[in-house]
Amino acid sequence: MIEITCLQGSLLDVEAQAIVNAANSHGLMGGGVAGIIRRAAGSIVEDEARRQAPIPVGQAVLTSGGRTRFAAIIHAPTMPEPSMRIPVENVKLATRAALRLADEQGFLSLAIPGMGTGVGRVAPEEAAQGMVEEIREFHPQSLRSVTLVDVDPVMVRAWQAILSRPVVLEDEFCDIVKKARKGLGQSVAGAAETAQLRKDEWERLEQGARAPSEHEVQAMARVLALRAEALSAVSIGGWVPEPSPEWVAALVVTVLGDIGGYEVKGYVLIDPQTKQAVFIDTAYNAEAMLAVLDVHHATLTGVCLTHGHMDHAGGLDRILSEWPVPVYLGEGDFPLLPWKPPQESVVVPGHGRIIAAGDLKVECLTTPGHTPGGICYKVQSQDQALCFVGDTLFAGSVGGSNPLSLYAEHLASVRRRVLQLEPDTVLLPGHGPPTTVNEERVMNPFG
Repeated sequence: MIEITCLQGSLLDVEAQAIVNAANSHGLMGGGVAGIIRRAAGSIVEDEARRQAPIPVGQAVLTSGGRTRFAAIIHAPTMPEPSMRIPVENVKLATRAALRLADEQGFLSLAIPGMGTGVGRVAPEEAAQGMVEEIREFHPQSLRSVTLVDVDPVMVRAWQAILSRPVVLEDEFCDIVKKARKGLGQSVAGAAETAQLRKDEWERLEQGARAPSEHEVQAMARVLALRAEALSAVSIGGWVPEPSPEWVAALVVTVLGDIGGYEVKGYVLIDPQTKQAVFIDTAYNAEAMLAVLDVHHATLTGVCLTHGHMDHAGGLDRILSEWPVPVYLGEGDFPLLPWKPPQESVVVPGHGRIIAAGDLKVECLTTPGHTPGGICYKVQSQDQALCFVGDTLFAGSVGGSNPLSLYAEHLASVRRRVLQLEPDTVLLPGHGPPTTVNEERVMNPFG
């Protein structure tokens, strides 16, 4: 894992083997940080970059360090043309490209300035999150440290806030036990009595008013038919899943949305060869999903909804107004949609149906439970597999069963469909961090 530090100051003063210039595709180094680098390094660096242009967003080129003391300068465009407004996806692509090139060149240390927050008008908080996510998810061969540096204190504070934020599971102990108790149809009083705990203490634990003891974890797991060791690891041991392998980022773009302060994820699956894409849910952020298509010059061929709730399907009208493509939705979930698309555009796929995204094959796995028509979407790419699981499963938990009468069927979907996939299958949920089948077999209390 790469060591990340952040500093307020000049990029040119940082101790690193190479620095990054957040360039444009022409290699021009006119203003901002690029202009500062050019004045320090000399025009020879700009000449070297321009000879390698055009440089697509998502790629990077190497030049000498010119008159600076750095071994090299990595030029990673965030915009095709100078002075363009850009989406945060460009920042992520540029960061990833810079990391990849630095690692290929065998550099041990790299310094990166804030990207896209000037003329690109990306909010510092969004840029910081995108950059840190890319660095954390990168699996280096040689690169050991990255310094994030900027003269703007707002950018530095944004990095610091992201770096100080630990990986957090979607569900805490209180959420897990409440879902299990309600799913089993048990009252608080009845469950507490069976567990030989006081009713008021059970209530406090379900409210998250305090952390459970190991004795309480064991007692409540027994009553709720949860796996005690996994529940203890999640609630007391501080378990979090490992970061996703690097190959996932070559196929999938994660889009974050927000609904009432509640973070939700949507995904854009893109075939690298044909540039055909499908959306997995909408992230309640249609504009950001559509922007990914523009950045990658991709063509949308379908929208695959894991279920019909607003946070996963909101903005569908905006998407279909620009791309009139089929919408894949499980049986029984149409009434849940916040906006009803024309019936002729809705496809109800059966279990095992294959949806094409260029050369990629998306297999539908019917997984009722969170909703009556829940669907997970599995993708096999050579010997690597991933599965978009929506709210069927979270890292260390499951989504709520709606209605509660689906709880048993929900657990069956998790155990007999999702957890029967190959152990290394990467699971991408609608909320919380990614995980794998192997980790969930061990660490999910509902598994």
